[in-house]
Amino acid sequence: MDLGRLKRAIAIDSNVFDDVLTLCLNAAESKVQNSIGTKYPDFYADNYLYDLAVIQLADHYFKNRSATTQKGEVSILYGVNEIILQLKPLYRIYAQKQEMSDGNDS
Repeated sequence: MDLGRLKRAIAIDSNVFDDVLTLCLNAAESKVQNSIGTKYPDFYADNYLYDLAVIQLADHYFKNRSATTQKGEVSILYGVNEIILQLKPLYRIYAQKQEMSDGNDS
């Protein structure tokens, strides 16, 4: 996902926060992919559920940048967890298909 798409999704039209938004975007992509699987990055291309999880998580990271909070421990967003749980079996199916096609090519 690119920075412009994230900025449009969370309604930011200034370049003032681009460095922080890029950091949040990279962290969100890494978190979601590490929660699902990293061996097949093509799985994430044109995947609207993945994009939505990344947008939600990057927005959360951006809006909650402080290391302190008045609340107790804050866990990962409910919607992001739900999307990750939906994507995990889809990733496993995708990985199996890739491994089968790789095995047929040898």
